[in-house]
Amino acid sequence: MTHHRFYIAAALAALIALGSCGERASSEEALAKIEEAYKAKDYQTLVKLVDDYEAVGDLLPSTANYWRGYVSDRQKKKPQAAGYWQKAIESASLSDDAEDVDILVRSASYLANQYCVSGQYKDVLTMAQPVVARLEELKCDTTSDYINLLIYIGLCQVSTGLSEDEAHQGFLRACEKHRQNIDRTHSDDAYKDAIAGLVNIAHYCVTAKKYEPALYYTRNFGELLIEYEQHPGADSAYVDRQVGRYTIYKACALKQLERQAEAEETYQAFLNTKFSQSAEGKKLSENYQ
Repeated sequence: MTHHRFYIAAALAALIALGSCGERASSEEALAKIEEAYKAKDYQTLVKLVDDYEAVGDLLPSTANYWRGYVSDRQKKKPQAAGYWQKAIESASLSDDAEDVDILVRSASYLANQYCVSGQYKDVLTMAQPVVARLEELKCDTTSDYINLLIYIGLCQVSTGLSEDEAHQGFLRACEKHRQNIDRTHSDDAYKDAIAGLVNIAHYCVTAKKYEPALYYTRNFGELLIEYEQHPGADSAYVDRQVGRYTIYKACALKQLERQAEAEETYQAFLNTKFSQSAEGKKLSENYQ
């Protein structure tokens, strides 16, 4: 089985600054110390802090299992990580506490990514769809992790032969949510979250040989890149990578739709990027050739 590569990166900001879905339950001291160990990549200390704070009731079980899953994932212990994230989801799924809700969507986003990479598409749907419904019920449906889940669900609906129309509606909702986040914050993170989401969709559409949808989403991708280039402080190296991905996905779709002249012009634009000479760029170029 060919596994798709996913570019969505789940946010790992401190859990101290939470949303407005409820009240915090873990102590600020516990969260601050854990965040400090996370930033230092001191995973041994992080796990000890998690165990100690949970034992004395200063850390929610969901938060403890989220961080255990994160450390296990960094240590390449994928099954163990999945088990911890599943525990975090189970303990947080019936709570409306702000910290639990935040942990619920973060854990689900990580677990969905892991399942997608390993081709466990039905497992994604079984796990992620109830989480999305819960978040929408709580009106906590604006974070990048929630939007990631919409995209993962759409990818898996098509992969399992389920409704492509339903998947498309999910993709459109994800794009709309990203647009709202950009319009609300105009932040670099909001743009990059949206770009990552469109990279995922475009990559999958080409891989799944859905070339008309691929053109639709690459067009949105290109428009967003043009907008981001005008953003203050836009990183030129980052822009080059995304332009490379945009042009190669578009070129592949155009070629398969037998629009050869447009495909070749777009492919030449891809070759003009530095990204085209990277390992990833060369791999994607093989798909076109």
